[in-house]
Amino acid sequence: MTKIIFEIVFPLVLLGILIIIFIIGISKKYPKQEFMSLDEFIKDWLNDHGQAHKQEEQFAKMKKDPAGKIYMPITYHGAKIFIKWGLTPNLVSFINLILSFLIFYGVIMASKGHTLDLFSDQLGYGSLFFGLAALVLVTGIIDGIDGSIARLLDIKSKSGGWLDNVIDRVSDTLMLVCLVPTNLVVLSNGFDFAWMVWTNILLIFIYEYMRARHEGLGLHETKPFIGERITRILLITTFFALYGTSSLVVLLTHLINPDATEIWSASHEWVVNWTMLIYQISLLGIMTLSVILFARYIWKNLKKLDKIKRE
Repeated sequence: MTKIIFEIVFPLVLLGILIIIFIIGISKKYPKQEFMSLDEFIKDWLNDHGQAHKQEEQFAKMKKDPAGKIYMPITYHGAKIFIKWGLTPNLVSFINLILSFLIFYGVIMASKGHTLDLFSDQLGYGSLFFGLAALVLVTGIIDGIDGSIARLLDIKSKSGGWLDNVIDRVSDTLMLVCLVPTNLVVLSNGFDFAWMVWTNILLIFIYEYMRARHEGLGLHETKPFIGERITRILLITTFFALYGTSSLVVLLTHLINPDATEIWSASHEWVVNWTMLIYQISLLGIMTLSVILFARYIWKNLKKLDKIKRE
């Protein structure tokens, strides 16, 4: 009974909720209006992140880096599309949450093939990770779109910001904890690195808590480090895509000529056995470094505030 609920009922409920969200949006479309330009959008984002006093300098830098050249334009134009569909920032945040649950479900289902024959039975399951990688990337983009809608419509709110942060933490957890009840965190020699997954979840929460407390103490200017959520999203996407692509390539080879799968024997076996461990080690290194650097940055600025207060 539990198996039926999880494997059949659970995803159907999630898809049903997604449909309801889109129906709600379509039934309440926004009136046509003019929006701020992309440059104005980026400058407004900088102001909200404590960069107003050096806006032009930071704007010039952002226009040259991937955030300003790729991510910001995507969320800007994506927000305009979602506005046409009548979706509010909170509804988009809930879409992100539902997609995160679908990733959680998908990883557990796809992991069923992890210990099966690598050149026949594993391939169909493993190929699902290619689609999951794309879904993870979509959630990363949507994560920026909800705030972008609020910015474009000038309906930014503290309640919306709070909801977005809470959903982000739930999403962070779901995308990692989905590995724990599977064989993906156990190597063929029996080495279980589930503890590394839990450690990474803890480090992410510490990093994000420090940011929240940092802002709560009046330090509104923030400094991004390598452990930002977009980095974590790209990391998950990369390793899921690597696992899925290898499985898909071998699957296609197997369908065309089963005997030819031998050409992938070394590479595919390596990918299946080591990809998830390397993913967790990479994330552990990134988050450990980011927590240390962010703590030093916050501590330095808090000491400056303490000095000003004493004077």
